[in-house]
Amino acid sequence: MLIHQKEISDLINCSYHNWYDDYKKNCIKSFCLEVPTDVLNYLKQDFFVLPKECNLSDACSSNTQKIGESSSFSDDEAEDESAPEFREFSDKITKIIDKLGGSAFIKTNWHSPKDSVWITAGQTLRVKDLCDVYQLLKASSICKEDLNQVNENNFCHIIFKKWKEIHPGTEFRCFVRNRNLIGISPRDWPQYHEHFKTQKRDIIKDIVSLFKEKIKDKFPIDNYCFDVIRETKDHVILIDFSPFNEKYTAPLAFDWNFLLGDEVIATNDDDESDNPEFRYLDKDVGIQPNPRNNYGFPQEMIEMFKSSNLSDDQIEELNRITLEQTEAGGSQEE
Repeated sequence: MLIHQKEISDLINCSYHNWYDDYKKNCIKSFCLEVPTDVLNYLKQDFFVLPKECNLSDACSSNTQKIGESSSFSDDEAEDESAPEFREFSDKITKIIDKLGGSAFIKTNWHSPKDSVWITAGQTLRVKDLCDVYQLLKASSICKEDLNQVNENNFCHIIFKKWKEIHPGTEFRCFVRNRNLIGISPRDWPQYHEHFKTQKRDIIKDIVSLFKEKIKDKFPIDNYCFDVIRETKDHVILIDFSPFNEKYTAPLAFDWNFLLGDEVIATNDDDESDNPEFRYLDKDVGIQPNPRNNYGFPQEMIEMFKSSNLSDDQIEELNRITLEQTEAGGSQEE
């Protein structure tokens, strides 16, 4: 896929490790771990073998069930011989998780492995050990796309954020054009949240305050999106930046024709930034499609388990539980 130079520049500027230090006072505590070449190559490969250090007795918690551990489709000794080893890098991961209180949310430069939550026993993006980290990253097609975007000017990083329970109704995506905040959308679109209507002015005011005081004149590019959580009045936490580009960022309550259209007056004007459009469902219209449902148990894994000692009923039950727990939503940003 050909990428224009401006797109590359926007991706680099929105890469978490490139902006976190400038905004850490307004963010969830995080660590950015650069991925060495040998680990990067391993994560890009399709074969699913965990590093040798994951086989240590204390490497995996009770939250984790390694794929294939209850089936006989592979020989343990042969698998161990073919397993790579990244002792130093894995030690860094363990120490970071410990520093964050024993659990963390992970992502690569731009995305979280939301498409691979099915692989952990708890169906969650909450990692507690090496096995959780390696399994989520190895099984994620989304993160593999990130890994293929890195180059000599922008190294691959794994981001570890202190785990935080986040209510979906407190997450918002904000759209900035020509350094002007033009739109705000719930991240949990298109779900209904009653407090949006009653707190609309305060939500806009608090997000605008963060934007004008901390972001507007500081972030290095003119057009971008940023995600926040607003749990209480006057308290907004910055979650992430992403390119102002339909290839990389979902418009949620908006559409890109509108965001890029001439009807959006996007001048670098403080008065305009005070009045972004906030779109949300103003009435409960029943159950809406949930994007999280797009990420179920992969057909390839079902076929693999069919060749193991799991019965069809066990496979069907595993897929059902995975979908139910994924639907229930989770914490941290998508």
